[in-house]
Amino acid sequence: MKMKDGATRRERFRMANTLLAVVDDSNLILFDTKSFVEDMQERMVLVDIFNGITSAICFILGAFQLIMTLSANIKDSMWELGVLRSMGTTRSQITRVMVHEMVSNTISAMILGYSSGILISLLSIAQFHIIVELPISIELPLTTMAIVGVSALVSLFFGAKYGTSILYQKNIASILKGQ
Repeated sequence: MKMKDGATRRERFRMANTLLAVVDDSNLILFDTKSFVEDMQERMVLVDIFNGITSAICFILGAFQLIMTLSANIKDSMWELGVLRSMGTTRSQITRVMVHEMVSNTISAMILGYSSGILISLLSIAQFHIIVELPISIELPLTTMAIVGVSALVSLFFGAKYGTSILYQKNIASILKGQ
């Protein structure tokens, strides 16, 4: 049965109860699709909020890991940068070396991470849709992936600038001695 367009949930519920009281059939099943859609939309808002919170936590943890890796990379290559500095390379050349090295490492890690993440997502979605016997429809969060990628590259650039500024505060002899 179809009700008028502006029917409230209460009116639909009253109609269903009246129909069930009048029709004497134990096999009669009434399903209020409009209420079902409204309930699903409310639940999807909660799922979206949970997804946003989870993404934010993962983003913060990823940023912390990126900063720690960047710091360790600069400390590990401090002697190499000290040698370059003693050979007369300029600050901008050393910064470019650091940025290029870190960006190449990060891009290769991002390609590996994105490809494995997308593959696992596709397989999980396909498995779920096979179990519930639904057609496969896949929507990847491309904007989130782009934001994470751009943020990683921007933080690498500023991290390399900050890390090499620490290098310039030390004298070359202490860097080459490992102090």
